[in-house]
Amino acid sequence: MRPFHSEWDMFDKIKPILGTMAGATTAFSGSKYPTANVFYPYIVKVKIALRGAQQSADAYLSTMAAVMLLKFDKYWEERNNVMVIATILDPRFKKRYIKWCFGEIYDGSRCQPEFAEIHRELENLYNQFEKLYRQKMGDNNTQCAHQSSSSKGTSSSLSSVIPDEFNAYLQSSATESFKSELLIYLDEPNVPVDAKQFDLLSFWKLNAHRFPVVSSMAKRFLAVPASSVSSESTFSTGGRILDDYRSSLKPDTVQALMCASSWIQAPQIDKISITIELEDDDDGDVESVEFPNDLAREPNELARAGKQTEPSWVPGSVLLRAEPSQLVRQAEPSWLAVQP
Repeated sequence: MRPFHSEWDMFDKIKPILGTMAGATTAFSGSKYPTANVFYPYIVKVKIALRGAQQSADAYLSTMAAVMLLKFDKYWEERNNVMVIATILDPRFKKRYIKWCFGEIYDGSRCQPEFAEIHRELENLYNQFEKLYRQKMGDNNTQCAHQSSSSKGTSSSLSSVIPDEFNAYLQSSATESFKSELLIYLDEPNVPVDAKQFDLLSFWKLNAHRFPVVSSMAKRFLAVPASSVSSESTFSTGGRILDDYRSSLKPDTVQALMCASSWIQAPQIDKISITIELEDDDDGDVESVEFPNDLAREPNELARAGKQTEPSWVPGSVLLRAEPSQLVRQAEPSWLAVQP
């Protein structure tokens, strides 16, 4: 049955929404690149697309988008701060992108408080990471603090020359001009979003000496997967469902394999009725064939009864169409002469 023109028109209207959701699904399922930093941008993109459809002049599209938006807000209204911070740690986004997103998805009275909360949480996390970093560096300095006698003498002689007032001046100047790593990172210009050769992990590897604390935060947050797809695939005993071999099978072969699998797993019944369609039937007529009761018996039982275990009356090339509940459980389906 072919779709009507009105249905094609509706598909054209919802195609942008479906494309946005498909892109998000593909991005979240990745396993060879960080996904935490792109989670929030895709969530915001989907919400903006649904809001745009809700404001459409088309009544059907507007109603459908409103229902979808209610379901979307049920799961994604409460933001995930971990993913938001991971987005900030991507130099292509930083806080500037988060501030823009909040302005798009929140009203004016909510935008500023939400952004201030993210800023406070980011600073608190930075202070914790900085404390751990200083403790680590302090331990390393204690282990490596072995000075030679000449350097000790030089230090003592310099301390007698430089007055204490100069040290006080240095401390006051440092207090006025001090900027944390986090502020330096956030104040620098964003990396262009359309930079095709940009590698996020390589960026933090190259800039770890400039931002040792922020790079430690990036390692922690960017390691969080956006979905459980990669974990489920790793611990799955079945392996990949769509491997290269299975993806290359023809539709008729896949349908025959699915039919055989359903046949094996279906409960035993005394009689079944399967609809088959002959390949050489140009008119597309469908005929219903009622299988005899012998087919409901196990092949071993048929062999003991002295009956033929492979029915020769089944057409050599058929397309089986059956529900799983209509199929007979068989341990060895090779007795069914079906050519895929």
